[in-house]
Amino acid sequence: MSENYAANMQSLLILTILTTFIPTIIGLTLGDLYPFGNQIGDTPMAKNDDGSTGEIPISTLFPFFNHQHQKLIVNTNGVVSFLSPVSTYTPNPFPIANDARMIAPFWADIDTRRGGTVWYRETTEDSLLDRATDEIKDYFPQFLRFRASWIFIATWENVSFYGCAHDGCLKRNTFQAVLITNGQHSFTIYNFEDIQWTTGTASGGSSSNGLGGTPAQVGFNAGDGIVYFTVNASRTPDIVDVDELSNVNIPGKFAFRIDETVIVDGGCNVNGYLTITPHYGPMLGGQYVVINGPCIEENATISLSINGLSPKRCERKSEFSMVCITPMFTYVGDALFLISLQDSTKPFMGRYTILNPAVSKHKVYRHNHDDWSSGSHQISWDPGAAELQDDDKVDIHLFSLKEGTNRALTWEKTVLKQGIGRSIGTTQVFLQTNQNDYGLALRVTAATLRTNQHERGIWSDIFPRALPPNEALSFCQNWLNAEAQITPLPSDNAQPCPCTLDQALLDIVRFQPDPDCNMFNRESWFSRTGNCLHRRDATHCIRMTELGQNVDNLCCYDQGNNLIDSRLKEGGSLQRYHYLGGSQIIPYLHNFYFDVLPFLYCCRYSQNVYIVENDDSIVVNECPSFFTQRKFSSCVNYVPPRPARTNGDPHITTLDGYSYTFNGVGEFFYMKTMDETFHSHIRFEQFQKENGELVDASVCTAFVSQHFNTSGVIEVRLNSIRTADVLIDGTLLDFDESLVHQFPGLYVMQTLANQSNINTTRKEFIVSFTEIGIAFKVIASAKVLNILPVVGNTSLAGTLRGLLGDFDENPDNELQTPSGEMLSRNSTSEEIYDGFGVLWRITESISLFTYEPGKSYHDYQKLSFRPTFSLPSNLSPEVEELCGTDQECAFDYLVTDSADFAAETLHITEIFNTSVGASYEIKNCEDLPSVLGGIWNATNTIEGSTATFSCYPGYEIQGTSNIVTCTNSSWGSFGNFSCNLIRTSTSSTFVTTTSSTSTEDLTSKNQPTTSATDDVSSQETTTYSTTTNQPTTAETLTRNQPTTSTTESKSTTASTTPSTTTTVGLVTTTEKDPTTNRPTSTTEDTSTTTSTTSHTTTVPLTTTTTMEDSTTNQPTSSTPYDTKTMTPTTSTTAEVTTSTSTLSTTTTNEVSSTSKTTTALPTTANVPTTTTTTTTTTLSSTTPSVTTTSPTTTTTEADQTTIFGNNPTTLSTTDTPVKTTQHTTTEETSMTSEIQSTTTSDINRTLQQFEIEIQKILPYLIGSVIIILLLVLFVGFCLYRRSKQK
Repeated sequence: MSENYAANMQSLLILTILTTFIPTIIGLTLGDLYPFGNQIGDTPMAKNDDGSTGEIPISTLFPFFNHQHQKLIVNTNGVVSFLSPVSTYTPNPFPIANDARMIAPFWADIDTRRGGTVWYRETTEDSLLDRATDEIKDYFPQFLRFRASWIFIATWENVSFYGCAHDGCLKRNTFQAVLITNGQHSFTIYNFEDIQWTTGTASGGSSSNGLGGTPAQVGFNAGDGIVYFTVNASRTPDIVDVDELSNVNIPGKFAFRIDETVIVDGGCNVNGYLTITPHYGPMLGGQYVVINGPCIEENATISLSINGLSPKRCERKSEFSMVCITPMFTYVGDALFLISLQDSTKPFMGRYTILNPAVSKHKVYRHNHDDWSSGSHQISWDPGAAELQDDDKVDIHLFSLKEGTNRALTWEKTVLKQGIGRSIGTTQVFLQTNQNDYGLALRVTAATLRTNQHERGIWSDIFPRALPPNEALSFCQNWLNAEAQITPLPSDNAQPCPCTLDQALLDIVRFQPDPDCNMFNRESWFSRTGNCLHRRDATHCIRMTELGQNVDNLCCYDQGNNLIDSRLKEGGSLQRYHYLGGSQIIPYLHNFYFDVLPFLYCCRYSQNVYIVENDDSIVVNECPSFFTQRKFSSCVNYVPPRPARTNGDPHITTLDGYSYTFNGVGEFFYMKTMDETFHSHIRFEQFQKENGELVDASVCTAFVSQHFNTSGVIEVRLNSIRTADVLIDGTLLDFDESLVHQFPGLYVMQTLANQSNINTTRKEFIVSFTEIGIAFKVIASAKVLNILPVVGNTSLAGTLRGLLGDFDENPDNELQTPSGEMLSRNSTSEEIYDGFGVLWRITESISLFTYEPGKSYHDYQKLSFRPTFSLPSNLSPEVEELCGTDQECAFDYLVTDSADFAAETLHITEIFNTSVGASYEIKNCEDLPSVLGGIWNATNTIEGSTATFSCYPGYEIQGTSNIVTCTNSSWGSFGNFSCNLIRTSTSSTFVTTTSSTSTEDLTSKNQPTTSATDDVSSQETTTYSTTTNQPTTAETLTRNQPTTSTTESKSTTASTTPSTTTTVGLVTTTEKDPTTNRPTSTTEDTSTTTSTTSHTTTVPLTTTTTMEDSTTNQPTSSTPYDTKTMTPTTSTTAEVTTSTSTLSTTTTNEVSSTSKTTTALPTTANVPTTTTTTTTTTLSSTTPSVTTTSPTTTTTEADQTTIFGNNPTTLSTTDTPVKTTQHTTTEETSMTSEIQSTTTSDINRTLQQFEIEIQKILPYLIGSVIIILLLVLFVGFCLYRRSKQK
């Protein structure tokens, strides 16, 4: 009895286990389906057989099989269709034509009159969107950033089959189709809860069990009779087990990507090739890469090797994917990823592309990014970045470029901050004073470092440290000395720059947009920090497509579309290193360190530094010396390329300027070389109206080109969802991570309009074959590809054939057939069609096109097509109003009946006409000569331009310079003159900088002294902070020199105002370099003289002599003039001794001036101080503060406002007019004070402690204020109520 009982209990236990767990092993339950039914708000279909819902409008565009859909139909027989209802009860084998575009979770003969309900609904409920998003990310790891925005759920609940009888009607099926999209990509999930039958009796099935006959079909059909996808068991008896099958290892669940022409399975990939997401990433590394390939066991050991390097550990993310972190690379381009799994002998490979730092996204954004000097700065980052997701905390790392032997570059890392909350997304960072840090980058790094993995993080742009003038000068002079020791750049061999912006935009053959400065860049957080940061006066720059003759040429253009002369404004010059890199040249980094930084330190940050030479004060300006090593931009001898075009119902203009219309249908030779080394093919398809009607016209829908043995095959084709796609060797290019892609012999860029209202349905691309000198600009819209080819290689003259002519400058011989016969240029459109155009049809064997699944070469050749050849004599008013006299626009309007299409034809023609205008050579003069100590000022060197001469600050003109005009390619006589260096007698050794002018002035970079009076403008006075050697910022910062405090004077008359700017505390000695004959300086700190018993300091300060001009009655001195205001700058000297402090200053005041009230905000103490200034000289040695008062000056400085300090002071300026009437006076004021010296570290510690104490009590102070306010409000309320009661 006990044995039987034990056996029965054991059997019961086994049965319980089986009944509990087997259902979850075998398939889904109702709870696994997306919620449905009345209680959820679903709409039920009426009971029917072979019925449909009718068209259901949906609230988003749903991409399916490369088509966008705004409506759908739910069909009783297990189908969701898009173009027409499906009443067919026996599933026909896919593919099916006749617009039967459908999603078929279970196409069979369903009859809900015998039982069951069909439910459906559209939803954007957050919880369901989250669920759908997570599922798609799990099943399709390559869609790491996917976020569902719309879902449609159709559920067939307990449905019966047609013709069931008796127990057969108890057989029921429950299944579901979930349509998911984010507007760009779309997916479908099939959930099968229970499948008990496959066939209705009308399809040959049994009425008792619903099996046999022609079983159900599961899959997708495009409706074109070509493209489809089916689950393997479809239309076989095995389809009854579909609730036990899966493509994502979950019985009863299938997931598919359905927006492309190829349906993609979710889940694992066992073919040995990896899917890497993102498959592009930054050269600086740290990227979070999701890799999809083989199914991964829970405790699997995964390692990644890149290009054969030692492997690093990766992590399992899910059954379908793994996560790896990229290292820091020193090269760009394709890299081979090799994944190894423990206990697996089969390697898995994938291709990853390393992006140049110049074109990869900046996911860390630097605020106020123009000049980052030592001090506090704000950054923001993307808290949702995948690299940071596994951590709640992040660290901030600073990387600085270090130069080694033979110009080798390495990164040095410094930790700036640790443990910052990731989700905050912003923080302040402090850059310490470091004279050896020049090129910098910031990385926000995940705080947790995994074992045997690279650090994860996101990067800022690479940026320069804004150095004080004396340090920038030192860097510049060291660089000049180093450049003198190496081979000079071959400037005579450099490709000249285009003369105008229009020519620069045309010449996409020899040049490409500079990634750091171009009109297509759009600044945005977490994508790009600024534009033209290194060339502030430029709106667009271009550089050579590749390094030519060991030299690159950077050409920049200003707002007037003129080529910038970099001697006048921040523009381009020759470059030793191309940003693309090369052998032993790190992409971008070498160009930035050895070309960009020297320009900034020689021509922006060290402008007009005063040094002492033989007891005389002289000005040093090394920017002219920079251009002896990097020649400024020039367009002398520039020859533009020649453009062609194809637009509209194809209207073609050849490379030699002959225009005709060829509206064939098929694929044709667009351009080819006679030696067959280059082919370009073009595809024309019949134009289709919005209603689907085909008309007797054609448009370009694709083109493809290859430079054989040099480049890959590049193809651009229309796409109904994304407007246009670009493919390289059949692989779709992704422009999400970078707008630029560089391949051997090939450059591809997606350009974006710089308008805020950018048309998202239009795309533009540049495709340039860099070695042969042929390029294409492609402008794509929903209906047509418009192509603007450009050829700049004159050696190709006469060697081209095809629809674009022979490129021999003769428009009369363009209509040459493949056999060499020539049609007259006066041939009609019909004669051109029959006797020229169709003869250039390509053959299948040479076609470079890739064909979508189910399509081939023959599907695009319509040999019997005859287009419309001529216009009617009478045009409708609508056509005349839109097109005017443009016959091509009118033709396109009439044959397509589309005003939008005709308007686009007109617009592209206008763009082409601008290109034609730019293709003519511009007559110009030679470059204006460089003159020691001065500069010729001209807008450009084009015929008719005028140039005037001026000397630099610190120089005075001797003789007479002429105003010259470019006439007949010559400037004429320049005059007989020179610029002589001004030497100022000094009483001690010092360093000072001159005042700065606005950079909008054409002489703003070098600030030469003009020979005539210009308009009066604002003027700046620069003081330095003693702890950093770094001037503090002011409201009116110039581009040449940062400032500490600002004295701005505005005058309504052309009076002159002297300005004194003093830097004290460094001794700079100057001697001549024996090889270059240039002054070199060495600097030592002499800001204090310390005795053994006393730390007091005496600082006598005297100024240079001020005289009055006999003709203008204005004060003059032997000091340089501000070019814009004709303002003499007064040099000031300081001598450091001990015991006492004496101040002597010369002041010249402006009548009826308007001053500003300036609030100084020290970095550490946060103690604001106000300075109301007409003319101010502020000095300090090692003392916390100094206040200097004169009859017209009131100056109060906070503790941190000290000269050459460690904590830079930020000046915040507000416009507070103070009108005073003053007279020109020269007054000497002596001030003696005993000041106890305190070391810089003591001051800093005191201030830091003060800041800490303030931060401690600040919350209590704020709380107290709030409580007091609440009490006041409460008392007021009580009094109010009491008065009301009375």
